[in-house]
Amino acid sequence: MFGGRSGISGRYDDPRAHDGKYPPDWDARRKAVYQRDNYTCQQCGRRSGPHAGDGGVPLHAHHRQTLRDGGWHHLGNLVTVCQYCHDGIHGYPTGRDYGVGGFNGLRVFRAVGRAVMRALRWVMR
Repeated sequence: MFGGRSGISGRYDDPRAHDGKYPPDWDARRKAVYQRDNYTCQQCGRRSGPHAGDGGVPLHAHHRQTLRDGGWHHLGNLVTVCQYCHDGIHGYPTGRDYGVGGFNGLRVFRAVGRAVMRALRWVMR
């Protein structure tokens, strides 16, 4: 499905195969993940891309198993999440707009609130 003409090279699946945090083909990888996941956050279901027009939420490609814990950049280890859910997963602001503008405090507040609600729902089961 992906590879060859998509611009994704399997040699960059292993994070040790390149310098820096992300491989040179990262843009192609994240776009392939968004397309595979139908431009929909796999946490909350918010939509973006062709489904939401200009009003869509920012999407991120998230590593299911972190690179620190031995995860790779393989498409099977990546999942589409919205920026708000990504903040909640990590517990801090994420994305290239981090530190730009005054909205980051509100993003973190929302992410923490969602994490608390998920924990309460889990406890109440």
